[in-house]
Amino acid sequence: MRKMIGKLFLFTVGLTIAAPAAPAAANHLEAKMYAITKWDGGCSGSQRDSWDDMAYGWYDEIADSSWYNHAGKAVNGNIKNLWFSDTSLVSGATDPAHIDGADAAIIAWHGGDSSGVWQGSMHVPGGGSNSCKSRSDEMLLGNTDLEFAVLSSCHSMDDNMWSNWRKSFGGMHQADGFHGLMWISSGRVDDYEDFADDGFDEAMSYAWMDNLYDSDASDGYAQCPVAYSVGSSSSDVINRLTTERYDYIYSDPSSNNHWAAMYIKNCLPKGETTIGSDKSS
Repeated sequence: MRKMIGKLFLFTVGLTIAAPAAPAAANHLEAKMYAITKWDGGCSGSQRDSWDDMAYGWYDEIADSSWYNHAGKAVNGNIKNLWFSDTSLVSGATDPAHIDGADAAIIAWHGGDSSGVWQGSMHVPGGGSNSCKSRSDEMLLGNTDLEFAVLSSCHSMDDNMWSNWRKSFGGMHQADGFHGLMWISSGRVDDYEDFADDGFDEAMSYAWMDNLYDSDASDGYAQCPVAYSVGSSSSDVINRLTTERYDYIYSDPSSNNHWAAMYIKNCLPKGETTIGSDKSS
């Protein structure tokens, strides 16, 4: 059920709508999860005990189908940026064996905006330009396998990052994240379960909006979900963003030349400006 459709806003460049192409055939697919709740492995961050529970909500629900199986999970432990960095961009990177080896994955950890680049706080040091940060500009997701990613992380889809996020798509179809701060609590586990469940019945983008939008998450500030896709043309990316489900999967985009973002119009989160105001930055 699309509860927020009257408030939804879709931003892209050169919008053209065309009939969707036939989806690719899918076999039994792999789901993975990565969550950090405490930062006691050499990298800094404030403890958030419920974050892995939220990630488990998605991870358990998506495998409650004939489409996905549990292919691996990590909580704290040796989670490092090399697991999420591309081998062509960072020496020692191992993303094919980790996030990029999945078909669908969820990450859950502290995130921030570093001059228009999303960076997440790791548990243990790795490599790259900042050994304790996983950076979107060191990623090329989907050139091994990954189609769909859930980014349960603050600032993971800030509007000033939208024009740059496409460069991190190497075959990935969609990433679902947040503009500004997102919220962690045991009471939000059901939101991630419901998103995973609804993502089989309606487009994942709508399911993300429906379940993760909160008009008053804290102190009058909203939680502002963003669904983001890339494609080879304006019509291609719009078709992908508005029709792909966890069980209705297109072939990989032939290029990442075009991007589109779906969000709740006028959404104002803590830690950021009203969504859409910096989308041209």
